[in-house]
Amino acid sequence: MPDLKDDKRFANTLARGLNVLRAFGPNDDGLGNLEISERTGVPRSTESRLTFTLCALCYLTHGRHHDKYRLGPAALALGNIAGASFGFVETAGPIMRNWPMPPKP
Repeated sequence: MPDLKDDKRFANTLARGLNVLRAFGPNDDGLGNLEISERTGVPRSTESRLTFTLCALCYLTHGRHHDKYRLGPAALALGNIAGASFGFVETAGPIMRNWPMPPKP
């Protein structure tokens, strides 16, 4: 990805917020402020403002279990919209055509 930090059209705050969302993996059972800050490289004070905003917009939820954050319903809705915009056959077809075939017995 090109370095865009000096491009006046690039919204650094938006990029940082999206990086917070990308910090979550499928096997995470919630992330705390320190974990998010370490994964994104964003200072904790900035990360706290980003997580507050993402919670207010329902992209994150703040769980009761050890104050961990989880992806929220708005993130799920966004993922569903993105998933629906890709046709399964269009996406899987080339992958399946190029998949190695098992050797014949």
